[in-house]
Amino acid sequence: MTNLSSKTTTRAEHELLVRCLTPERTAENAERIRDLVLQKLDWEYLFVFARRHSVVSLLYSRLQETASNSVPPDEFKRLQKYFQENAARNVLLSAELCRLIDLLKANEIEAIPYKGPALALFAYGQVALRRFVDLDIMVRKEDVERAIELLISQGYEPSKPLNESQRNVLLRTQHNVQFRRHNKQLIVELHWEVASHLFASSVQADDLWKKLVSIELNGRSVKTIAPEDLLFSLCVHGSRHLWERLLWICDIGWIVANHDLDWQVLCARARSTRTERMFLLGLHLAAKLLDTNLPGTVRKEIEADRALDDLAGDVIQTLFAQVDHVPATAAQIMKYNLRVRRTWWARARYFRQALRPTDRDLDGISLPGSLTFGYYVVRPFRLLRQTVGSLTDGSSNSRHEK
Repeated sequence: MTNLSSKTTTRAEHELLVRCLTPERTAENAERIRDLVLQKLDWEYLFVFARRHSVVSLLYSRLQETASNSVPPDEFKRLQKYFQENAARNVLLSAELCRLIDLLKANEIEAIPYKGPALALFAYGQVALRRFVDLDIMVRKEDVERAIELLISQGYEPSKPLNESQRNVLLRTQHNVQFRRHNKQLIVELHWEVASHLFASSVQADDLWKKLVSIELNGRSVKTIAPEDLLFSLCVHGSRHLWERLLWICDIGWIVANHDLDWQVLCARARSTRTERMFLLGLHLAAKLLDTNLPGTVRKEIEADRALDDLAGDVIQTLFAQVDHVPATAAQIMKYNLRVRRTWWARARYFRQALRPTDRDLDGISLPGSLTFGYYVVRPFRLLRQTVGSLTDGSSNSRHEK
């Protein structure tokens, strides 16, 4: 087990949480969990910290297995209440996901669940063990327009109002669009690719649809993306958001622990898309924090890239630095994205793709179809203003570009 105290913190709450998140169940780990529970812990801090990282359900589940009689009764009840409420909410979201997939199918649009309930089942074996706040549905790009109209017919509306020309720009430059219903209580992200080109061409959409696998969701069989495609896209997703949540590292560790993966295919894809460091960082974090057992060939690739240890160390330090989430500044985001790419070609590609308009650019100005090139003109100035502001103000509230 990683010794957090020697790297990031001396808090027993952090060690207890990480030990409760490991996919492997060993007698030694269970004994250490029981020892930590008997210490004088700040249970309020532990709950808030676990909630910030979306891992309360995993924490409760492991404590319930190993030390339920030793946890202070009021604290155990609070964890149990959160677990039960999350489980109930996940059941409702899963039902809505199946309903929407059926609706799309009835209109001759093939759709697959991506992340959300499908990921919870695939990684943890139970929908209740993962926290998710939205539903991700993937369709083929040629079906996006019809899928949008169907979602609107069901009472969903775009999270940011877009006219037709703005929507067309997003279809060219991004990989998803978000919808909401019931005052944001239901959020659906409609995908046509698994990741933005800004980060990696990790999974070609045409290849993805050829390798779907079946899972049981709400008592029925549904198709979702193959385990190798899922793991790779999760590594890209974690990098996209600077690995700011322990949950994303848990997803990696639990998938690796619970599934047989074609590592030769995965490593070949990383090399062909020049995303080796991005891919290996997710695995390295899972190994360092959760003791995830990686194949020897993967461990050798990690050891050969000296920058990975420094990157992982910085991520871990940030994860455990404070209980509240402080968004990275634009300057920090840029620095990270340069470090997580090995080659100058990959870094140049990042800068080029970073200039493609996002929904935030479109939200700021509405241009007619004949002038949509203006979004490309405006974006560099917005990014420059954002970066300069974060350099001069360490408390900047910049958010990740989507």
